[in-house]
Amino acid sequence: MVGNRIVVVCTANMIRSPFIAGLLRSRMQAFAGRGLEVDSAGTAARPGAGAAPEAIELGKTYGLDLAAHRTRRLDDGVLATGDTVLCAERAHRRVVLDLRPDLLSSVFTVREFAHLVARVPERDAAGDWDGLVRAAGRARLGGRVTPEADDDVTDPIGCSQEVWTAFERQATQAVSAILAAIGSLPPEEWTDTSPPRPPATRRENRMRLGAPSSRRAARTG
Repeated sequence: MVGNRIVVVCTANMIRSPFIAGLLRSRMQAFAGRGLEVDSAGTAARPGAGAAPEAIELGKTYGLDLAAHRTRRLDDGVLATGDTVLCAERAHRRVVLDLRPDLLSSVFTVREFAHLVARVPERDAAGDWDGLVRAAGRARLGGRVTPEADDDVTDPIGCSQEVWTAFERQATQAVSAILAAIGSLPPEEWTDTSPPRPPATRRENRMRLGAPSSRRAARTG
């Protein structure tokens, strides 16, 4: 049985996983009827460190406050039965499965999961998050429709602005696809009890379209 917890995994838990987890967490507030818990961890994280400065700056562009984030190392104590694990790279997926082979059917890369939920016909019949994750697993068994390289989210640490822009685009597009799949679930499972939201800002429209921001992320070596 798939639970209501998502764990986003990258290497150091300083850029990719906190940014993606932050986007998912903040955008899923609209689905208040059945909230999903979103956490993050890193396969080689140094516990207690902060997010990378450039990730903090990029997060601000999307209304995220990553300044309080503290890194956490992935181990078998972090993961629980029923977790859905969304990894930045295929290499992280292998680490997760070495720790928790019982999670085989609910471990994906972030972009892989986004591709799967965007195309599975079973999604229309899914009544909840459990059904959506299971439908993605069935679609994966049906064979690939995208190259394996498209499953990974680029690691931008120490790279040029061009690479940071690619990372931002990959992350936001994947999150947008996942949110669209969640939004397709039956309304009774996702009753929105929040007050009406004001019209979308330019930043929100940019997020929805998966377009990179114009803000230049700071670069470090």
